[in-house]
Amino acid sequence: MPTIKDVAELSGVCVTTVSRVLNKRGYISKETYDKVYDAMDKLDYQPNQLARNMFRQRTNFIGLLIPDISHPFFAEMAHHIEILLFNRGYKMILCNTQKNDAREQDYLNMLRQNKVDGAIVGTHMLETSDYKKLSLPIIGLDVFLGDSIPTVCANHILGGKLAAKPFIDGSARCVLQIKGNHDIKSPVWMRNSVFASELGEHNIRCIDYELKENEFYREQYYDLIDDMLKQYPEIDGIFSTDAVVAYGIKYVLEHKKRIPDDIMIVGYDGVEASKTSYPALSYVEQPFEALSETIVDVLLRKIDGESITNNITVDGIRYVEGNTTR
Repeated sequence: MPTIKDVAELSGVCVTTVSRVLNKRGYISKETYDKVYDAMDKLDYQPNQLARNMFRQRTNFIGLLIPDISHPFFAEMAHHIEILLFNRGYKMILCNTQKNDAREQDYLNMLRQNKVDGAIVGTHMLETSDYKKLSLPIIGLDVFLGDSIPTVCANHILGGKLAAKPFIDGSARCVLQIKGNHDIKSPVWMRNSVFASELGEHNIRCIDYELKENEFYREQYYDLIDDMLKQYPEIDGIFSTDAVVAYGIKYVLEHKKRIPDDIMIVGYDGVEASKTSYPALSYVEQPFEALSETIVDVLLRKIDGESITNNITVDGIRYVEGNTTR
């Protein structure tokens, strides 16, 4: 098996120079880089990544904790984050907590053992103090984890206003808003509050339904919408995430109601599935790429020692009009 000394001899440089090339430390001319990598190719030399990481006190692994990988929003974010991390020389460890505090605790214990260089956390089933104990660079993805941990999110205040406007313009009278559980501290609540407030200013009734802890599973959304529309037959609008309103479209069409004449529907997130629904969904689209880029950039800067504690709002959220609003 070839060694670093063999690479140095073949490329005509010293072992220290080969080490600097491998670790990207200090100035190295392009000619020297080319000679070293050419020698590595010819010898089929594979650097000892474990030894290099121990020397640098880095693992080049990042943990991503999310509540449900099958949820379209988190699947989209995981997709973009993994690509960005890979391009920056990091590998992503996906921690799918399944909205289970015991699973989340197990994953946090793994992180405490310094298996990763940092973590992106999109779930919050535990106490804030549990995240502070990690002593690792952490970023909150749409969740508040504590004063010292920055949260990155889209402009949900603008998102709430954008979502309310088509109901206002379409002369809705009573809109059902299905929102997440309040126990999870998230900036998402700003859009729910702004949405209801905007409707209220235009004398449109907003019926808020807060999902209970055991109602996170998407197969329950259809029955939930059925219950709410039977309880409030005056509802002529539905607003929630894309994953929820997809069941709203299904329910309304199966019960021979017209979209948008009888019931208008607006989604939130703008995941890939929302672009293929029928009728074409009207939705507020989150800036997934910009969110992911900001999260990765801030986390890597924290890993490099920069002190960042302020929350960051990412611009780029927009309304996309489809055929479910009038």
